[in-house]
Amino acid sequence: MADRRKDKSGKVLKKGESQRKDGTYMYRWANNDGERECIYARTLNELRELEENINRDMVLGVCRKAHTLNEQIERYLRTKVNLANSTKENYKYYFNHVVKESRMGKTKVTDIRKSDILLFYNSLTEQGLSIGTIKIIHKIIHPALQLACDDDVINKNPADGCTKDYIDNPEKKYALTFDEEEEFLIRISMRPRMKRYYPMYAIILKTGLRISEAIGLTWNDISMDKREISINHQIQYRMLNGTTQLYATDTKTSAGRRIIPMTDEVYQLFIEQKKVWLTTKKDPDFEVDGYKNFVFVSHMTGKCMNHNSVRRMMRTIVDMNKEREVQLPDISPHILRHTACCRYAESGCDIKVLQYLMGQTDIKTTMRVYNHVDMERVKRELNRLKQWESEQKSLHQNLHHFAVNLCENM
Repeated sequence: MADRRKDKSGKVLKKGESQRKDGTYMYRWANNDGERECIYARTLNELRELEENINRDMVLGVCRKAHTLNEQIERYLRTKVNLANSTKENYKYYFNHVVKESRMGKTKVTDIRKSDILLFYNSLTEQGLSIGTIKIIHKIIHPALQLACDDDVINKNPADGCTKDYIDNPEKKYALTFDEEEEFLIRISMRPRMKRYYPMYAIILKTGLRISEAIGLTWNDISMDKREISINHQIQYRMLNGTTQLYATDTKTSAGRRIIPMTDEVYQLFIEQKKVWLTTKKDPDFEVDGYKNFVFVSHMTGKCMNHNSVRRMMRTIVDMNKEREVQLPDISPHILRHTACCRYAESGCDIKVLQYLMGQTDIKTTMRVYNHVDMERVKRELNRLKQWESEQKSLHQNLHHFAVNLCENM
């Protein structure tokens, strides 16, 4: 009887198993199609866990075609015809810049274990990527591997539950109080250099436009005769070789395509913006994917405003005049949008109308605004109650005096 093969530590190796010169282990087998395949592992125990998965998959009839994760992601992205263009571009960006050249991207999906994905995400954290970015990458990897499951390439999705420990602390949606809203606009008007941007910020604050929708507005989207704003595209950006690259996409969702009627205040703001626009030197050759004649133009570049410059100016506005009575919190374009949404809700706006104005697909998102009660609203309601009680007390006293006088004169 021939001697049974053993590894360097004396452990008996099964059929198809071998130990390589570097100490790692290899398993070779023939799949259900008769094709020879092999896998590698650091230890014999790890190798045998993989063998069990392979043997179980072969019994279940799972086809273990040797796609790499990169190939699987590319396959997945080709199948997603219903993804918004902006989302798909975002996924492609992170795939190309984070996953594609990594060891994980070049690994066969049949060889990927849950621990491999966890280690990959941990390595991204160590490189300084934020939790939000890791979650975006997970939104690419997880459904791609799920597609492999659905195609019977693998038996189980190893990415399941891999981000449960990545808990970020999203900033609570904050709406400006009336005093803060007024203070924000006052501070813009206080500086001549910033005053030219007053209509832009006020329009976002009064309409609730997304920053990408506001930046993307062209004068072709504005009908002063009909007093309407047409939202039919948006301008997004990505960082490429250290520079900001703008590109045009469809609206965030199908509900994002909408026509917003102008209030009298918004109409006057667009008149003011037209005056600013006419006095701003513009780059005649500037366009983004065919769009030009933008409403909001930087006086520095002559090109359309970009997301970063809008946010930088907002930080400057918050930091200026610290000695003023009303102090401002950190403000972002999304806070201006959320403030507009809250003002609509506070005024008693019909929820379906509010959903339409904000361009939201899921009414649950809109409903959350109605559940947002800040201290400013609480104080207003208490003051209203106090005023009502005072009026009732005064009325009661007047009635009492009237009754007394009536009795005395009888």
